[in-house]
Order: sequence, then C-alpha cells, then structure tokens
Amino acid sequence: MDDPRHREAERLFTQQASRQRTEFVVSSILALEQNVQLEQVVRQAVREELNQLRVTVPSSTNVPEAVVHLEELPDSLIHALEEL
Repeated sequence: MDDPRHREAERLFTQQASRQRTEFVVSSILALEQNVQLEQVVRQAVREELNQLRVTVPSSTNVPEAVVHLEELPDSLIHALEEL
C-alpha cells in the first residue's frame, strides 16, 4: 500500500458498514462511468461548437493607422528622441 490513492480508497472502503461495502463499490464504479460518459458528451458538444465557430480577422485596410503629431508628444520624449 505505497500508493496514497490506494490508502485513501481503503480508508473510504473501511468507513462503510460491512453490509454496505458492496453497494459502495457498485455505486462508485457506476458513478465513475457516468462521469466518463458525461465528459465525453461535453467534449463532443464543445468540439462541434468550435467547428461551427467562424472567426473573422479584420483586414489591415479596415484598421485606421495611428497618426501621432510631434506636438502631442511630451517634451521629455521629444528630447530623448533627439539624443538618439
């Protein structure tokens, strides 16, 4: 019992009353299977939605160019550019 998961499973199992242990194991297995199936359904739904999604990127002609006038720049920035 070196695996911590095994120890945890044993702890949960032994917490059950001896008459309820079989039901505990059956319920656990069925719950896991239900979770696996639910995950598959969700993944398939997301995959289908992503396949139908259309992403459009605006062309560069639609994006106005940024125009900066020197008088809009702070003096310190202008002087820093002159020093370069």
